[in-house]
Amino acid sequence: MARAKATFFLCLATLVSLICFSGLRTQQPVFHEYLIVAAVLLAALLFDYRMLNGFLQRCEAARAETPALHDAVSAALAATLKWPLLARLLKTEWLTLYYACFARFNRSDPVEKETHFSYEKAGNARDVYLFVALSQLPFLPFIHVFLEGKKGPGVAWLVTLATLWSVVWYLAQVQAVRFRPLQLSNGQLRYRFGLIWKADIPLENVRLARQIDVCENLDPGKLFLSPLGSRKSVSLEFNAPVTFTGPYLLKKRRCKAAIAVDEPSRFLDQLARRGVRIA
Repeated sequence: MARAKATFFLCLATLVSLICFSGLRTQQPVFHEYLIVAAVLLAALLFDYRMLNGFLQRCEAARAETPALHDAVSAALAATLKWPLLARLLKTEWLTLYYACFARFNRSDPVEKETHFSYEKAGNARDVYLFVALSQLPFLPFIHVFLEGKKGPGVAWLVTLATLWSVVWYLAQVQAVRFRPLQLSNGQLRYRFGLIWKADIPLENVRLARQIDVCENLDPGKLFLSPLGSRKSVSLEFNAPVTFTGPYLLKKRRCKAAIAVDEPSRFLDQLARRGVRIA
């Protein structure tokens, strides 16, 4: 974990320094202006480092009381930022950085075969991440230099930061699908897909569940689809529309859903035991 923190701040300091240098060199600043910028950046990084240490310590303490990693991290985030509105506004970004950089050092959550259902293989999150990283990162320096020469440093860094964030975001999903399985209780299905979409679905609202044929055509306009190119394996039909909540308060209301589960037969069997009709 200590090495991960050092690597994280080294990358952050390098990135911020490059952005500042790129912007300053077009303004022809004097030496003392460079010193002022360096001092401000150092103070900001030290503050961030202190905040991160406190957050990770709270995560460890919360994990001792809460077996689920995501619940522990969310509680630690609220305690670190203190203001509920601030925690809500920054939750997506903070969790993305945590899962991308630090989640892999945690032990796996306890799993119950009757209630927890993985979608790591069906979700294809790792394959999507590798595709995004390999298709963008090798060419990013050349694109940045080209854009900086043609459009200036502002546009170049905007494109670079957006590209880097997309890679970090997909890496976070790889870890999140491991720690956030679907959970089934006697009366509710807690649908989760990484850090992207979630819904708490009452089982009494599930009219029908069935396994999806490999060649079946799924219309994304009529039903909710598990994201990230996942192999949809189970279809759910609802009596009343279900609201799926995504990042940045995005919402989708659907009467049907096609979700990804690694073991669809076991999942359907557990649904049937809880009174859901299986086709």
